[in-house]
Amino acid sequence: MKLAAAVALAGGIVSLTACTKLEARDQLNKGVDAYKAAQFNAAIEHFQNAIKLDPGPDFIVARLYLATAYQSQFVPGGTSAENMQLGNQAIAVYKQVLQMQPNNANAVAGLAKMYYDMKKLDDARTYYQRLIKLEPNNPTPYYSIGVIDWMETFQPDTDLRKQLKTTDQTKPLLPPKPSRKDVEACRDLSATSMPKIEEGMASLQKAMDLRADYADAMTYMNLLYRQKADMECTDTAAARQDLDAANEWVSKSLAARKAEQAKADELARRSGGIH
Repeated sequence: MKLAAAVALAGGIVSLTACTKLEARDQLNKGVDAYKAAQFNAAIEHFQNAIKLDPGPDFIVARLYLATAYQSQFVPGGTSAENMQLGNQAIAVYKQVLQMQPNNANAVAGLAKMYYDMKKLDDARTYYQRLIKLEPNNPTPYYSIGVIDWMETFQPDTDLRKQLKTTDQTKPLLPPKPSRKDVEACRDLSATSMPKIEEGMASLQKAMDLRADYADAMTYMNLLYRQKADMECTDTAAARQDLDAANEWVSKSLAARKAEQAKADELARRSGGIH
């Protein structure tokens, strides 16, 4: 009799668990529909309900969708309290995912992009490097690190240009007859910027090794070469070589974009979009 009761109780628990999981899946699906319709508040509520119904690691997808819903509403560069809260909520949920699944590439990529959009570049770099370990054949994190390196070297270069009153980006960083103090300022900046420039170039090259037609990577390779030219300081021959290389990357980028557009036009033509 006791055995029969125990079996019946176990059966009821299994049935209840299955029912709860079905409800969680239903909430997830409703959240996805709301998300696709750009009804983000409704989507967030459904995803939160799904997590409450099934909080375990086997239903991690609900947390990923929740983090994405927060992130989709974040405005890069926006500093309002509401905007920053959305970014921090996305980060918190992505980190919950990593606590359950430390090698979840979607969560790592989400954190990298979220930190990048919040201009927390050191954190963004850390997670892009972590993503490279998880997905070594993915060109995006290599490209992103190259962009971060350019961002981190461009502003100090711009600041020094203002200090030296050579703000015209088409002209050399140092004035025609620089003082010793000007040269020292350039060399001090070069000591900190050159390693980042070289890292950025190596990262962009890796991205293009994995994706030969990566036009955006070519564009940033051009920009980094221009930064490198400034950091040559008094070595005008090296600076000239850097600028020549930059111009070559401009041409490559334009050619890649032209080829990309031609492919898109051909695809549209074949599908009936162009007559």
